[in-house]
Formats: sequence, C-alpha cells, structure tokens
Amino acid sequence: MKKFLYVFNYPPEDRDLCALEFKALFKDKYVSKCYLTNKDYSVDRSVFIKAKIDIWQIDKDFDNLISKVDKLHKNYVDFKVIYLKNEITHVEYQETLQKCKDISWAIEGSVNMSKPKHVIAITKLADKWICGYYHHGVPSWKKHDKKPHTFSNSLDIRLARTLINIAAGDNEKIRIVDPCCGMGTVVLEGLALGLDIEGFDISREISWLARKNLKYFGYDEYLINKVSIHDLQKHYDVAIMDIPYNLYTPITYQEQCQIIQSSRKICDKMIMVTFENMSKEINQAGFLIIDSCLRKKTEYVKFGRYIYVCI
Repeated sequence: MKKFLYVFNYPPEDRDLCALEFKALFKDKYVSKCYLTNKDYSVDRSVFIKAKIDIWQIDKDFDNLISKVDKLHKNYVDFKVIYLKNEITHVEYQETLQKCKDISWAIEGSVNMSKPKHVIAITKLADKWICGYYHHGVPSWKKHDKKPHTFSNSLDIRLARTLINIAAGDNEKIRIVDPCCGMGTVVLEGLALGLDIEGFDISREISWLARKNLKYFGYDEYLINKVSIHDLQKHYDVAIMDIPYNLYTPITYQEQCQIIQSSRKICDKMIMVTFENMSKEINQAGFLIIDSCLRKKTEYVKFGRYIYVCI
C-alpha cells in the first residue's frame, strides 16, 4: 500500500488548532510535525501542511535505498534532490549533500538545480531513510483573501479552511451548512475543496454581499440565501457556525442561546466558534462537546476564539 509523509508547520499559538484538524483528517492523535500514513490528501488541503512526500521506498540502510530506487527506473527531465529536514532526526548538512548526490545517480533523466520541474526528497525518520516525490505546500486558499466584500471581524481564511477540514474530515460526500455565514468565507473554502456546502444569513445586505463574493470567484451565488437559522427546514450532516456577537449585528445573550438551540435541529454535528466560553450553553442545547480548543491571535494573549466540536 502506498505511503505518504506529511510535514506540518504552524505558529506556536496554532498547535492545538492543528491537532484538532489533524484528528479529523487522519483519525489519529497529533504527536509530531512528521506523519507517515496511507491517506492521500492534496498538499494544499490544510494550511498546516508544509510538505508531502509520495514515498517510493523506505529502508534502514541507505545503500539499500539507492538500490531500491534504481530498480524503479524513475525518469525526470530537470529534477533535483533535496534533503527534507525534520524535528525527529538530525543529519549533518554535509552528509545530506552527499546523500542527495548519491540518490540522484539512481534516477534517470537530467538534473537542474536552479529551476527544477520535479523535486525528489530524501529524509531520515528515526532509523529509516525515506525517498519519494516532493510536493511543497501552496497556499491556494489565499486567493479568497481578495474577495471584494468583507468586514474586520470576519473569520480569517486560514481558520475558515481549518474549520472546513475539521467538519468534513475524509468524507467528501458530507453535506455542510453555515447558518450564520456572514460574508461567506467558510462557504468559499468548502466550495474550493469541492464539498457540498451552502450558507444562510438573516441580514439582507450581508447575504447579498456574500453572494457577490461567491460570484466573484466563479461559484453559484445562490448557494447563499437570506434565511434565519430559526426558519431553516433542511437537515445537514454538519454545521459550521461562528456565533454572532455585538459588533456588526446587535444581539443579546438570550438570542445567542436561541441560535445555539436552533442549530441543534438542523445538523447531526456542529463546529461552533464563539468569542467567550459557551460550553454550558452548548450542553444545555443538547450538544455533547467531544473536542475543543482556544485559537488565539498570538501565544502571548489570553483571549481568542473558542472552537467546539459537538455532536
């Protein structure tokens, strides 16, 4: 079975958020920034995936690794070999240079160190050497930062993409809703990943502007509509909701609780984002919180957004 090595990277304040997403995507506990698995995701699926290696061969002995790679008869025009550093095993720089050179002789084609069309990576994890095709993380989600309509308290693109991954995991058939979608950032990220998602907002102006955002990026604008969460009749596999608060939309604490209670009726699972600890209110609405984290802007501040995974 084919294996893949993922390398993760994040600022310190995002470690818990990365772990929450990792659990959803890989069905495993997050331990290290390097992870071997047979799950195949695009390298730009997550904002936390720095790189991915499609593994060709693994061996404890580097000479055996070279022999195994040679027998694959890989052929690339304009390739180069790099050593991918990792936090598990340190290899001296000069040794990595030599080993990159050695493995390159086992690959047919032509080397181009300055402008390669293909990159092959080697790395050492514990006592095992790994070689395979290298993919570098590309922040494809950043294009949605340029949406024509937004406001300052909108979910940032990185968080929106992460919430989508937490909601969907490895289920491409899942039906997702954002019942308080604002400018449609979460909906945009879901559509970018090819998922079945739609959004609603109680505000006529905001839902109209969110539609324009979808249309701007070539998506069906009618996936967002002006409907109150209290009036939604559809049922979804999972909902993603950033609880409105008193900034652009005046709202009382009682109204926030009513929104949480209405969300229980429309979904089997909820990813909920709040600016205050609302675990009590979530439980009172009939949800069970199975995971959570506090996503702070920097590791040095105490406030941030609470993220709850509820069923």
